[in-house]
Amino acid sequence: MQAASIFNGKYVVQKKLSSGSFGVVLLGHDKDKNVDVAIKIEKEENEDVRSLEREVLVLERLNGIEGVPKMFWHGEQDEYNVIVMQILGKDLAHYMKSKKKFSFKTAIQLGIQIVKVLERIHNQGVVHRDLKPENVLFGIDDESSKIYVIDFGISKIFRDKNGKIHPFRDNTSFIGTTRYASIAAHKGYELSRKDDIESLIYVLLYFMKGQLPWQNMQNVSDEERTVKVGEMKMSIDPRELCKDVPIEFAIILEYLKSLEYQSDPNYNFVYQQFEKAAANLGVQLDFTFDWDQQQPMKISQNTNQEGIQRQTTLNQQLQLPSTGEMKKSLDKQGSNLIRYNSQFLAPPLANQLQPHTLKRQDSSQQPSIVSGSVMLSTYNSIRPKYQPSQLGFDVKLSVDSMPKELIQEQRKTAGSAQQKNVQNLYTETVGWRDSIFEENFEEIPLSKKYGMLQQKGVDMYRKPMHSSASPNRQKKKN
Repeated sequence: MQAASIFNGKYVVQKKLSSGSFGVVLLGHDKDKNVDVAIKIEKEENEDVRSLEREVLVLERLNGIEGVPKMFWHGEQDEYNVIVMQILGKDLAHYMKSKKKFSFKTAIQLGIQIVKVLERIHNQGVVHRDLKPENVLFGIDDESSKIYVIDFGISKIFRDKNGKIHPFRDNTSFIGTTRYASIAAHKGYELSRKDDIESLIYVLLYFMKGQLPWQNMQNVSDEERTVKVGEMKMSIDPRELCKDVPIEFAIILEYLKSLEYQSDPNYNFVYQQFEKAAANLGVQLDFTFDWDQQQPMKISQNTNQEGIQRQTTLNQQLQLPSTGEMKKSLDKQGSNLIRYNSQFLAPPLANQLQPHTLKRQDSSQQPSIVSGSVMLSTYNSIRPKYQPSQLGFDVKLSVDSMPKELIQEQRKTAGSAQQKNVQNLYTETVGWRDSIFEENFEEIPLSKKYGMLQQKGVDMYRKPMHSSASPNRQKKKN
């Protein structure tokens, strides 16, 4: 088939999208409106069937119906029938090919949307007669989760101009796709509204199970396959067919079997069964599908894992040392203090006439012995210090990428820490409660402070008191 490069003087062909028994579908561009379109061209061998002419009649009748693609132009060019219509997204066969199976949630949500589209189509007096995954598509852009039913080439208008249903007929040719066709189609009966819904149930069962019992028949012709599949559909019990899926699907099939050709299906009953199935499964009908959740779930899992790792690191940084670790650290620091300050704390040698000259040193260096201040200076030199700037930086990094639950927990922890800082200034020291020193250090008598260090093995030297320094004490001795 040699298709023209432009149709109706405005629809420019871009590339081929798909092909089938009816013809080909091309991607086109409306150069006047600057939008993409789908161009459907009928094959030469289908001229006797003229399915595109039938589709034009149906689409004109369904013009403006939600869930049916818009038709922009139709006509004949280069001896071919052509339809230009709204461009859509992927069909359900595409997702089934990649997923192999759909979840119950996805199947139920698809069922609800498709039944609503079928109801709108039926209310316009049209029966689709070939519902299958390839003929159900999603929209694009803002309509990416909206369902469209396409391909009305073998559809039929079942009401006349007066709204009266055409009479029932039998011994008609098989119409539809063998895998999803209704039992009435296999029997050669005229198809009606109930048959579209029956085909939908077979499609949904295929989605949930991955296959239907009558698939993959070997060494049979197409005609024999149609007969054998029909026999299986007629013989199998709906509850056996719907085994391992929600029972509501079997209830819908049993209800459809009770309907006749002219029956008006109770669409609300079908909706309610789908909703009941979702409720029994605890499924929320938010109309997100398996393929929508796949990528976001992956990102969410990675983010959560990174957040947990960062929180673990933060907890390790904030974890207080055990009492044993603190005592070992203090013992080590105390021994270093004795070694470095032995010349200050040990008594002078007998032959040493003059004591070492003591020089005032910077507070960051070794402490000097000036009355009781040596105790506080010594205490401050060995108390472990809290590093607010480093921890504050780490907390900020963690919170930026932390899940909400962890952020709330961190804020709660930070709030309690701030409250402690207001109550007691000593809480900026990490782990000091586990050390040998008591809480209100400055209120402890100096003698007790000496005793506390002596209990830790620090040999404390007290300078002899001269009589001139304490006249009252000398007077009492006399």
